[in-house]
Amino acid sequence: MELYNNLGALDPTYLLASGTGKRIAISLEPGNGQVKRGTLMYRKASSVLYAPAAAANVIATNYVVVLGEDVDTDESATVAASAMAYSAGEFLTGYVKHGDDSAISAAEEVVLRAMGITFKPLDNPTSAAQEADNTAEVSVTVQNDGNGTGSASPASGTIGTEVTLSATPSSDYHFKEWQVISGGVTIVDNKFTIGNKAVTVKAIFEAD
Repeated sequence: MELYNNLGALDPTYLLASGTGKRIAISLEPGNGQVKRGTLMYRKASSVLYAPAAAANVIATNYVVVLGEDVDTDESATVAASAMAYSAGEFLTGYVKHGDDSAISAAEEVVLRAMGITFKPLDNPTSAAQEADNTAEVSVTVQNDGNGTGSASPASGTIGTEVTLSATPSSDYHFKEWQVISGGVTIVDNKFTIGNKAVTVKAIFEAD
């Protein structure tokens, strides 16, 4: 199987917070389906095979490692799948989980630390995500009911941008109202403020 070499700070979504970790090769117990990288694996007492760990398996008397690649543990396989795993290393908090994709508890982190598996938070992940959201361009789409036209100025913008709507009715019609189709904005005096979702509004006209 392919071993992943794009590690640590070069690709923080990989798992590792720093360095390359201590790699080992393990054999996986068949029948556990698709097992994702970052899954805690424990060596079963009855064999040399590894299985996805639940919270009850993360104990000092078990040998626990972090799976380093996605593996399909085919139940019909006659030979156990082999994979790369980390027996030690510094991992990003939240990227290593149990076999059922649940988070690791603080008590488990203490047990894992004694085995050489430690954790480090990603630097300001929330702030980085919010900053990215705040600078993302959000589109504004104006629809009409066929009895006139509508427009928005500007037609896109970042969070907090004020948009002004204009409606021009066809002959024998007048503008009635704006309908918000999506985006959750509130229109007051033909204006609204862009949030973090694309906006679609519709100009409604009625006969004179």
